[in-house]
Amino acid sequence: MNGTTAVAHTMWRALHVWKRTLGKGVHTLPVPPSTGIGLSVHVSGILAVHGGRGDTRETILLPEDVCVTPAEPNRPLVVSPRGDRPAVIASLAIPEAMVRRLFGEEFRMGDRMGERQSSHPCPAVTSDPVLAEMVKAVVAASELGADDVYADSAARFILAHLRIPRSRAAAPKEPAGGLTQQQLETITSYMRANFAHPITLDDLAALVSFSRFHFLRCFKNATGVTPYRYLTELRIASARTHLENGTETIAAIGQRCGFSGSEHFSRSFRRVMGCTPSQYRTMRPESRATGHSPA
Repeated sequence: MNGTTAVAHTMWRALHVWKRTLGKGVHTLPVPPSTGIGLSVHVSGILAVHGGRGDTRETILLPEDVCVTPAEPNRPLVVSPRGDRPAVIASLAIPEAMVRRLFGEEFRMGDRMGERQSSHPCPAVTSDPVLAEMVKAVVAASELGADDVYADSAARFILAHLRIPRSRAAAPKEPAGGLTQQQLETITSYMRANFAHPITLDDLAALVSFSRFHFLRCFKNATGVTPYRYLTELRIASARTHLENGTETIAAIGQRCGFSGSEHFSRSFRRVMGCTPSQYRTMRPESRATGHSPA
């Protein structure tokens, strides 16, 4: 793997974990090493996940993103750091024997990822803050010398967590953390349509006739993030598009995407992406030169 500067690897019976520091270049990470389920999260730096089988798309991993590699031959994880700093990625694999021991034949990764996996030939990227933190915690525990009992418990929790979305999909009309699916769609659609304008918590709560505090709790239960975080990521996604493809000034892009000022834009962008908007813009010509287009 070109540019890999460090690899830490621990193998328990129930889990295999890696922590890799990646230098410049494209890296092919064989996770999982055999049949099983692989999960990877970005720890630091800026890391892009690439498509496969001729697909030139890429996705920049956010702090709460999890890259899921199902058990399928020839499906490696292809990544590359962006910018001058190395990127650190934490990965774990749950062997097929462990999956079968806990859940038998009923467990299917395809059921969890749904249409998203079939529409994108590279390993699926999903936003899941609980799972992302769990992967990081397991890798950190391996560095501290945790034993097989810990690994077995962690594998059980992760597999149980992976099954939850399938149960929700089977009953889409059930409340999601206190919000019905229709209410959640109403709120997120409004945010997508109006993120360029000021949106308050009271505005969103009024859409479903909730008090602001009840709405805040229900929205976070349903999505795993606060309304402010959700809205910020929508704005950052739009800003990335303008930074990659447009010629407007940084200040103009920030204003277009709903940020109150240049400082607010720069601070929010750095918190999500790990770099300033101007630094991000300077990275993009490298991506276009290699034929990769933004996600």
